[in-house]
Amino acid sequence: MHQLSAVNVSIFLLCYVIAQMAIGVWFGRGAKSDTDYYLAGRRLGVAPLAFSIFATWFGAETILGSAAAIAEGGLSGARAEPFGYAICLVLMAILIAKPIREKGYVTIADFFRDRFGKRAELACAVISVIISVIWAGAQLLAIAAILETAVGIPGLITLFVAAAVVITYCYFAGMMGDVATDVIQGVFLMIGAFVLFFAVEGRFGDFGTMFGSINADQLRLVAPGESVFSRIDNWAIPILGSIVTQEVIARFLAARTTAIARTACFSAAGLYLFVGAIPVTLGLVGAHMVVPGGEGDNFIPALAIETLPPWLSILFIGALFSAILSTIDSNLLAVSSLVSINILGRRHAHLDPQRQLRDSRRATVAAGIGALIVALSGSNIYELLAMTSVFGQGGILIATLIGLRSGFGGPRAALASIFVCVAFNLATLIVLPMRDSLDKGMTAVNAFGAVLAGDVAPIDGYFLFSIAASILAYVAVAVFEKNERRAATPA
Repeated sequence: MHQLSAVNVSIFLLCYVIAQMAIGVWFGRGAKSDTDYYLAGRRLGVAPLAFSIFATWFGAETILGSAAAIAEGGLSGARAEPFGYAICLVLMAILIAKPIREKGYVTIADFFRDRFGKRAELACAVISVIISVIWAGAQLLAIAAILETAVGIPGLITLFVAAAVVITYCYFAGMMGDVATDVIQGVFLMIGAFVLFFAVEGRFGDFGTMFGSINADQLRLVAPGESVFSRIDNWAIPILGSIVTQEVIARFLAARTTAIARTACFSAAGLYLFVGAIPVTLGLVGAHMVVPGGEGDNFIPALAIETLPPWLSILFIGALFSAILSTIDSNLLAVSSLVSINILGRRHAHLDPQRQLRDSRRATVAAGIGALIVALSGSNIYELLAMTSVFGQGGILIATLIGLRSGFGGPRAALASIFVCVAFNLATLIVLPMRDSLDKGMTAVNAFGAVLAGDVAPIDGYFLFSIAASILAYVAVAVFEKNERRAATPA
């Protein structure tokens, strides 16, 4: 195993980041309003949108986390990759791309305001902001892990530098600049993935030997002792939990037409399925290789350093940066749009276009600072935040799917769906695991610490049950609303 030169990696990444920022700022320079800034003026075609959705979806979790989990536990360790998230994109294209784009919304919370009122809009926006900030923080942590593995740069320094770069870039680039660099990052990422794939194949000698190293146990989609509810959850979270994410919704809202929005989503799903199979394969075959320093999320960077010559290792580190930077950019723009348009909506709406644009950019800076705080909180707090990334998603999903296609249910039904989901998530992810820890003799402090560290598993099927609870809450309150209106109607 060779050690990468810190100087060479630093020079390469510096040049790469400067080039990306220059491209992003150049393409984003024409923004005159918040619609230009957040949706690129709604003038994007299929190819740039497909690449942008792919690059946004193909983040640190796909490359680092999933490959490491598969190397450790086979396909059952991360079965959502690439199948679950590809299915999610297909469902987005089928279920929500057309109706959301036709209405000319800027955010998913705009739909809630239009269909369910201001309170539902605010609830949707706040929950979506929390989730996006969490994931932006996760991507910053991934950057720190990559550089620490490759060249030994301390993670704390990396976090501050990465945050400064991303905030500056997003401030000026907006959606148009983000999409332009997404295309470059997507191509760069695919090249890097294929280079590593063929380098690993070279270590085995040929494809037959490489694929022959995979044993049958690794291909099981069900982990030993896994319950039916847990099995369903592991598929439901990536497929259903991500359908209403602002990061991708913003992409097809930026399309010129509804047809382009749907086609781009389908194309991105195919691209994701194809390229996403590479980290999965590397995890399966890499489990049979000796990879020094390849523990946990460091598996893929360590595998690249182990199998590639130094100059290609540096290029691959750049490819990893491409994936992660693309996702962070999308996270920050999502937070900024939700805060400006939906949380501060009344104030924002009465400003002239230039002041709206200025406030939108300031919200982007605030989003970046929030992501940095999440990343700096430490691994224990991060584990808690990662758990809470599903909070309320089931409720938002149910209200969206029913509300888009029918008039059944009003403001209180949507709020009930969201709040019941959040309460259910809190109970199953924090309260019940803490109770189990207390029953085992832990003190309250130690029990809470175990939950923070992710050492106590939530109940099996927690996401599935939150979806069911959201449906019941929505339907029950919607029926009550209907009966109330009927009673108030004169005979």
